Amino acid sequence: MFWFDRWLGDSPLAAQFPDLFAIAVDPRVSVETTLIDLGRLAFRRPFGPLEVAAWGSLLQDIALLSMDVEGTPDSISWRLEPSGRFSTKSLYAAIAPSLAPEPFSLIWDIRLPLKIRIFQW
Repeated sequence: MFWFDRWLGDSPLAAQFPDLFAIAVDPRVSVETTLIDLGRLAFRRPFGPLEVAAWGSLLQDIALLSMDVEGTPDSISWRLEPSGRFSTKSLYAAIAPSLAPEPFSLIWDIRLPLKIRIFQW
Protein backbone atom coordinates (compact mmCIF):
# COMPACT_ATOMS: atom_id res chain seq x y z
CA MET A 1 0.00 0.00 0.00
CA PHE A 2 1.41 3.37 -1.07
CA TRP A 3 0.42 5.27 2.07
CA PHE A 4 0.51 2.54 4.74
CA ASP A 5 3.51 0.29 3.99
CA ARG A 6 7.11 1.15 4.85
CA TRP A 7 8.53 1.09 1.36
CA LEU A 8 10.18 4.54 1.37
CA GLY A 9 12.08 5.10 4.60
CA ASP A 10 11.49 3.89 8.13
CA SER A 11 7.88 5.01 8.46
CA PRO A 12 4.79 4.87 6.23
CA LEU A 13 4.18 7.78 3.87
CA ALA A 14 0.95 8.54 5.76
CA ALA A 15 3.13 9.46 8.76
CA GLN A 16 5.83 11.22 6.72
CA PHE A 17 3.35 13.35 4.74
CA PRO A 18 0.21 13.70 6.91
CA ASP A 19 -1.01 16.81 5.06
CA LEU A 20 -1.11 14.95 1.73
CA PHE A 21 -2.54 11.79 3.26
CA ALA A 22 -5.37 13.76 4.89
CA ILE A 23 -6.65 14.91 1.49
CA ALA A 24 -5.96 11.73 -0.52
CA VAL A 25 -9.03 10.38 -2.32
CA ASP A 26 -7.93 6.73 -2.28
CA PRO A 27 -5.67 5.96 0.70
CA ARG A 28 -5.55 2.25 -0.28
CA VAL A 29 -3.81 2.71 -3.63
CA SER A 30 -0.92 0.31 -4.25
CA VAL A 31 2.71 1.27 -4.72
CA GLU A 32 2.79 -0.42 -8.13
CA THR A 33 -0.25 1.48 -9.41
CA THR A 34 1.07 4.78 -8.13
CA LEU A 35 4.57 4.40 -9.52
CA ILE A 36 3.24 3.40 -12.93
CA ASP A 37 0.98 6.46 -13.06
CA LEU A 38 1.38 9.27 -10.48
CA GLY A 39 -1.91 10.63 -11.78
CA ARG A 40 -3.62 7.85 -9.79
CA LEU A 41 -2.81 9.82 -6.65
CA ALA A 42 -5.94 11.95 -6.55
CA PHE A 43 -6.63 14.53 -3.88
CA ARG A 44 -9.94 16.01 -2.70
CA ARG A 45 -8.92 19.63 -3.04
CA PRO A 46 -6.18 21.78 -4.59
CA PHE A 47 -2.91 22.04 -2.69
CA GLY A 48 -2.25 24.83 -0.22
CA PRO A 49 1.29 26.04 0.60
CA LEU A 50 1.95 23.18 3.05
CA GLU A 51 0.78 20.54 0.60
CA VAL A 52 2.85 22.03 -2.27
CA ALA A 53 6.01 21.72 -0.18
CA ALA A 54 5.11 18.19 0.94
CA TRP A 55 4.29 17.16 -2.66
CA GLY A 56 7.67 18.43 -3.87
CA SER A 57 9.44 16.54 -1.10
CA LEU A 58 7.50 13.35 -1.86
CA LEU A 59 8.30 13.55 -5.57
CA GLN A 60 11.97 14.13 -4.79
CA ASP A 61 12.07 11.12 -2.44
CA ILE A 62 10.45 8.93 -5.10
CA ALA A 63 12.80 10.21 -7.82
CA LEU A 64 15.87 9.45 -5.68
CA LEU A 65 14.65 5.93 -4.90
CA SER A 66 16.56 3.21 -6.68
CA MET A 67 14.35 0.19 -7.22
CA ASP A 68 15.32 -3.30 -8.23
CA VAL A 69 12.00 -5.02 -8.81
CA GLU A 70 13.41 -7.86 -10.91
CA GLY A 71 15.82 -9.32 -8.33
CA THR A 72 13.82 -10.79 -5.49
CA PRO A 73 10.23 -11.89 -4.98
CA ASP A 74 7.99 -10.10 -2.50
CA SER A 75 7.94 -11.46 1.03
CA ILE A 76 6.10 -10.75 4.24
CA SER A 77 8.07 -10.23 7.43
CA TRP A 78 6.88 -9.61 11.00
CA ARG A 79 9.13 -6.85 12.37
CA LEU A 80 8.44 -7.65 16.02
CA GLU A 81 10.19 -11.03 15.86
CA PRO A 82 13.83 -11.63 14.88
CA SER A 83 12.74 -14.66 12.85
CA GLY A 84 10.27 -12.53 10.85
CA ARG A 85 7.40 -14.87 11.74
CA PHE A 86 4.22 -13.68 13.46
CA SER A 87 3.60 -14.59 17.09
CA THR A 88 0.81 -13.50 19.39
CA LYS A 89 3.36 -13.10 22.19
CA SER A 90 5.27 -10.41 20.27
CA LEU A 91 2.03 -8.66 19.31
CA TYR A 92 0.81 -8.65 22.92
CA ALA A 93 4.20 -7.37 24.15
CA ALA A 94 3.99 -4.52 21.61
CA ILE A 95 0.42 -3.63 22.56
CA ALA A 96 0.77 -3.91 26.33
CA PRO A 97 4.45 -3.68 27.30
CA SER A 98 5.25 -4.57 30.90
CA LEU A 99 8.53 -4.15 32.75
CA ALA A 100 7.38 -6.22 35.73
CA PRO A 101 8.33 -9.90 35.90
CA GLU A 102 5.57 -12.34 35.24
CA PRO A 103 4.18 -13.41 38.64
CA PHE A 104 3.36 -16.96 37.57
CA SER A 105 6.39 -17.64 35.38
CA LEU A 106 7.78 -20.07 37.96
CA ILE A 107 4.59 -22.15 37.82
CA TRP A 108 4.39 -22.20 34.02
CA ASP A 109 8.09 -23.10 33.61
CA ILE A 110 7.86 -26.22 35.77
CA ARG A 111 7.90 -29.43 33.75
CA LEU A 112 4.58 -30.94 34.79
CA PRO A 113 1.52 -32.05 32.87
CA LEU A 114 -0.66 -29.14 31.79
CA LYS A 115 -3.65 -30.14 33.91
CA ILE A 116 -1.48 -30.07 37.06
CA ARG A 117 0.01 -26.67 36.17
CA ILE A 118 -3.49 -25.29 35.66
CA PHE A 119 -4.58 -26.74 39.00
CA GLN A 120 -1.56 -25.10 40.72
CA TRP A 121 -2.39 -21.78 39.19
